[in-house]
Amino acid sequence: MNVTIKDIARLAGVSYSTVSKALNDSPLVKPDTKRRIAELAEQLGYQPNIAAKSLVSRRSKTVGVILPSLERVALSALVGRINDELAERGYDVILSTLAPSPAAALFQRLQMDGIVVFEDIAPEDRHEDVVPTDIPVLSIGASHMTGSRFALVDAKRKEAIKEAVRYLTALGHTRIAYVGDNRDSDNKQQEKVAGFMEGAFECGLSPASAIVLDSHGNTWRHGFEAGRSLLQRELPSAVITGTFDLTAGLLRAVQDGGLDVPRDLSLIGYDNVPQLAELDVPVTAVGVPLELYGRQIAATLVNIMSSDEPVRRTVMLDACIEERQSCNSKNRPDMPGGGEKASS
Repeated sequence: MNVTIKDIARLAGVSYSTVSKALNDSPLVKPDTKRRIAELAEQLGYQPNIAAKSLVSRRSKTVGVILPSLERVALSALVGRINDELAERGYDVILSTLAPSPAAALFQRLQMDGIVVFEDIAPEDRHEDVVPTDIPVLSIGASHMTGSRFALVDAKRKEAIKEAVRYLTALGHTRIAYVGDNRDSDNKQQEKVAGFMEGAFECGLSPASAIVLDSHGNTWRHGFEAGRSLLQRELPSAVITGTFDLTAGLLRAVQDGGLDVPRDLSLIGYDNVPQLAELDVPVTAVGVPLELYGRQIAATLVNIMSSDEPVRRTVMLDACIEERQSCNSKNRPDMPGGGEKASS
């Protein structure tokens, strides 16, 4: 049988409204009473009714997250971080892998306080209808969702890859490859390719020594196949990969091919997630640190949810280099790394 506020009120010897205020951390309830009610609620396994709660307070304290896929490690890690940050602010998270339109309709019925949507616009989808909602929306990258209270939070991907090129050339590398999805299917990946080419030009690399290897996708398998392809050509001394999954797959392929990272090949992976440190060789990362990304997303969403007026906000986050053991200094071949941690 479900435990209700009435049950808690009866056992605590207080009114229903006092229990409701206490569970919502109201300053109108004495701390001792609030603590006693919270302990009773926990002991009884009380779970708030979201619909009833939202009718009373006009706040459900829940946020919907629309994720295009559960397969990408970096996306899943970011969702986990967003969940943690929102939980610290008293919000529950409901995850959906539906397309934006049905997901928005679902979250509207559930009376979510806010929506986080990951970029979903591919070239073939650019002319699809915009999905409007009166729920505050935070978009990570460009998406079909919009509203009167809207925020865009994104990473400076182009600058991140340029920073990686500068880092490697400072270590003495003069032949560098970028491995990533070079098809016209993902704006984010196209930004990274552009960043690599601009960075190579700025650092004085010749066209022959700045290699773009199209992985035709962003999965572990795409990275593995790209790594095998890399072994069939004149090797660069360093590689920058476009996603965590590509990094993991490519690392396995070059190790299977008998190469040592970083002695034979230096490696930097985009997606600044802790999982890069857990690979066979801890890989130097470039990108927005996961903790910062999640914290900024949560803070920005809470900010626009608290506004009663229309608001549009854009936050672009700088990337940084997280040094590990996967980069060798050509200036000092006996030493891994050797560069200073840098930020763009």
